Amino acid sequence: MPHRIAHALALDPAAGLRDVDQAQWAHLEMLLEDAAPGELGAAVNAFVAAGTSAVVGIFDDDLLWASLVVSVDNSGKPVSVSTVRGPAAEPGSDMAKAAGEAVKWVQAHHGPCSLGFFVDKAHAEELLKASDKAAAIRTASASGRLVLSPVPAALAIALA
Repeated sequence: MPHRIAHALALDPAAGLRDVDQAQWAHLEMLLEDAAPGELGAAVNAFVAAGTSAVVGIFDDDLLWASLVVSVDNSGKPVSVSTVRGPAAEPGSDMAKAAGEAVKWVQAHHGPCSLGFFVDKAHAEELLKASDKAAAIRTASASGRLVLSPVPAALAIALA
């Protein structure tokens, strides 16, 4: 299994990956192939509260195409990564409903979820290429293809 994402998060090798869906992980690796080094870790540092987890979901035609759950310790250091399982990953659910299910799943399996960020594949690709990330997020939101739940204060301020 590729470890590029775990490395980008500066994940301690002892923590490792847990409960990873191979298809979602492969899609995520493909999506992040051209991402700037350190960008993923910087986003975790900026938007994931210490002692919590965050979930990112990428949808393709209302199907969860890729996901990433990052859990950080009380110092804010990433300690584990996984992908979403359960109802959120099953076909036939719209993005908003699947996002709610994903946050519930994270809370049940990883504890408090301080950020749920869900976007469609096209906007995720644009976000990764954009020099102005906040503008790209606002564009996804305006198109109705972004779901944030819960929204950390730092992200709300960045988008204002």
